[in-house]
Amino acid sequence: MKTTHYAEQEGFSLVEAMVAMVILSIGLLAVGLMQIGGMKANTNALSRGDGVAIAQSTMDVLRCLPFDDTRLSDSNTAASNLDDGKANGSSAPDPSKAAHTGDEIYTSNPLKSGNGQVYDVFWNVDDDTPTTGAKTIRLFVYWTDNKFGRNHVTMTSVLGGNKL
Repeated sequence: MKTTHYAEQEGFSLVEAMVAMVILSIGLLAVGLMQIGGMKANTNALSRGDGVAIAQSTMDVLRCLPFDDTRLSDSNTAASNLDDGKANGSSAPDPSKAAHTGDEIYTSNPLKSGNGQVYDVFWNVDDDTPTTGAKTIRLFVYWTDNKFGRNHVTMTSVLGGNKL
């Protein structure tokens, strides 16, 4: 009868192979989760880039308007300010409280981008701020990303004034 000597055997045991498979599976799962996170971040970056482009384009249009254009008018109410309509804390933005909305420039408000994202555009104007004869415009662009929640871009610009 032959005797088997285990000390002379070479290779891996079943337990060692299973441990290696578990470690490999955990590593592949981590790589997959990183891919998903990267795709979410890319979508957010695309939406943010579109939001900034819409804000810059709208501000350019507003800055090119004649100084007495109705789209650059102050709401002239004592309670109004440049932040009317802005979201505060957990409350949603309310463009109806703003002096002007995007449909004064674009064919519709909210705007819809090529990737399907919806953007609310609105702005307020304050006359004689920061100096007499100047107009301060504060523009807001809001959108809600399915993965990252509500986002916004705010831009402020000053037109005219006797010291500018």
